[in-house]
Amino acid sequence: MRRENAGFRTAFVSEEGTKLLNRDYFAYVEMDDYACYVAADSLDDEKDENSARIVVECILREFTEHPVMHVLSLKKMIRKAHRELLGNRQGLRLRASVSMVVTNYVKCRYLTVGNSRFALLRNDRILYESKDQSLTENLVERETIPRDKAALHEERNNLYSYLGQVNGRMQIQVSRKRKLANGDILLLYTRGIWENCDYVDLKDAAKEVSTPQEMADNLEELILCGQKEEIDNYTLAVTFVDKVYLNPKKRWTLKKVLTVVIPVMIVLLILGITLFVRFRIRSGQKRDMLQHMDNAAQYTTYDNYAPAAEEYKQAGELAKKLKDKERQEEAENRRLLAEQILLADQAMEDGDYNKALELYEKALELSGHCGGSGSEHIREQLDKIGKYQELYELLESAENKETYGDYAGAAELYKKAKGIASGLYDQDARKEALDKQRAAEEALEKLRQEQMAELEEKIRKSIEDEKVAQELADQELMNDKKNALELESKGNELMNQEDYVSAIPYFETAMSMYENLGMEERAAVLAEQIEACKKLAEEAKRKAAEEAEKQSEADKAAEDAKAAADEARQAMQDMKDAEKDKALEEAKKAAEEAKKAAEEAKKAAEKNKEEEDKKEEETEKEKVE
Repeated sequence: MRRENAGFRTAFVSEEGTKLLNRDYFAYVEMDDYACYVAADSLDDEKDENSARIVVECILREFTEHPVMHVLSLKKMIRKAHRELLGNRQGLRLRASVSMVVTNYVKCRYLTVGNSRFALLRNDRILYESKDQSLTENLVERETIPRDKAALHEERNNLYSYLGQVNGRMQIQVSRKRKLANGDILLLYTRGIWENCDYVDLKDAAKEVSTPQEMADNLEELILCGQKEEIDNYTLAVTFVDKVYLNPKKRWTLKKVLTVVIPVMIVLLILGITLFVRFRIRSGQKRDMLQHMDNAAQYTTYDNYAPAAEEYKQAGELAKKLKDKERQEEAENRRLLAEQILLADQAMEDGDYNKALELYEKALELSGHCGGSGSEHIREQLDKIGKYQELYELLESAENKETYGDYAGAAELYKKAKGIASGLYDQDARKEALDKQRAAEEALEKLRQEQMAELEEKIRKSIEDEKVAQELADQELMNDKKNALELESKGNELMNQEDYVSAIPYFETAMSMYENLGMEERAAVLAEQIEACKKLAEEAKRKAAEEAEKQSEADKAAEDAKAAADEARQAMQDMKDAEKDKALEEAKKAAEEAKKAAEEAKKAAEKNKEEEDKKEEETEKEKVE
C-alpha cells in the first residue's frame, strides 16, 4: 500500500561507452513496503561472466525474499554477493564495485563498496553522497589533492575494498536512515559517469527536467559531447521522489514522542541541572565557609592571627552569599577580634605598651563575644605588658640609684630586671639590664676598692702611728723607770741623810710609778721603806720637838718640806703622763681591732661577690637549659 500512495519514478541509462561490452549492470525492485535500487560495475575483464550482474541479481534476490532496511541484513546481502563472486565454478577472478539504496518510501539508506557512488539531490544541491574506497579518496581527505582533480587521478581505481576481494577484508559503507522529502532525486552511478561529469554537471542536469529519463539523457549527452577517445562503461540510475508516503493512521512514533518529550526533558534537565549546580555551589560554598572557619580556628590556636583574619573574612563573604546571618555575624566578630589582636601585637612590638594595653583590653572584651577565643593569648600579652612595665620601672629606679651613687642597690635592681627580661625572652632588654648590672657592679667594685684602699691607708697610718706611739710609750716607760729609780735614789739619799719626812714623798711617788709600770716587787720594797721612813720620821719628829728651841733647824725643815711638796707635785704630774701613756696603749689596741675588722669586712665582701657570681652562673645555666 505504501507504493501506491507514494510517487517514485525511476529511469536509467547504461552503455558500454567506447568499450566492446557493457560490464555495468543496474536493476531495481519496488515492492509494496520497500524498494531496492542496485548499480554495479565489473572491475575484471572476464568476457564469459558479468560480475556486476551476478552481484545485482544476488542482492535483489535476497532483498526480495527478506525486504528490510536493517543494517545487518543489508550487509548480509552484500556479503552473499561477495561470496558468489569468490565461489564461481569456472575459477574466474571476478571483482565488482556496487552501490545500492533501500527505501520504505519514507526514508532511505544507502550502501557502497568500491567506487560506485550514490548521491541525493535536494533543492539543486547534493545533500548526501557516498565516499570511494580508493587511494585517491584518501588523498582528497588528507587534502593532498583537490577534489576536482580526483576524477582523473591515476590512483582513482586503486581500491582497498571491493566485492570479490581475496586479500584483506571487504569493508561495507553504510549510511544512517535519511528522511526523504518531496522533490528529492536519488542517483546511483558508476565510474564511467563520475570520470566524465563533476558535481556541477550533475546539478545542472537536474535543472528544468520533468522526468528522470530526461535527466539521464542530459547526462549521457554531456558525456558523449565530450568526444573523448576512451569512455568506460557508464551507468546512471535516476529516481525522482515525487511524493513520500504519508500514513493516514499514523500513531505516535518514537520520533514524534521524542520530539515532544525531548524538549520537555531538556527543560526539566536544564532546570534540574541548574538546581543541582546551585545546590552543589551552595554546598561547596558552605563547605568552603566551614573550612575557612576551621582553618581560622587552627591559626588562632597557634596565635597566627594574620591568616586567621583573612580566613574569617572569606568565611564572612561566603556566609553573606549563603544568607547565613548567624555565621556571617560570628565570622565578622572573630575577624574584628583577630584584627584587634594584630593591632595590639604590632603596638607591643613597637614598644608602645600603653596603647597595646588599651587594644588588648578591647580585644579581651571582643573575645567575650566570641566564646573566649584568643583570651589566653590576650591575657598572656597583658601579663607580659605588666612585666615590661615592671622591667622598665626597675631599670628607671636602678638608674636613679646609680645617679645617687647607690651602686649596690642599682646592681640588685638591674639583676631583678635581667630576670624579668629572661622570663620574657627579650634578649635586647636582658642584654641592656645585664650590661647595666655589670657596669653598676664594676662601679661598686671600684668604689669598694677605693674604700678598701682608703681603709688600708688609714690602717697603715694607724699602724705607723701605733709604732710611733709604741716607741714613745717605750721611751716614756724607760723615762718612767728612770724617774722612778731617780726618785727612789733621791729618797734613799734623803733617808741616808735622815731626812725621813722628805724621803717619804719620793718613795710614794716612785712606788706609784712602779705600780703603774707593773713592777710590784719594787713597789712592795718601797712600801716597806715608806713604813720605815714613817717610823724614823716620827722618831725624828719627836727629836725635833725636843729641839724645837732650835729655830734654825725648824726653818730648815720647813724649807725641806716645801721642797718635798714640790717634788711630790712633780711626781703627780709624772703620774698623769703615765695615764696618757696608758691611753696611747688603748688606742693602739683599738687600731689593731679596726684593722682586724677591715680585713673581715674585705673577706665578707669577696665572699658575697663570689656567691652572687655563682648565683648568676646558675641562673644563666637554667635559662640555657
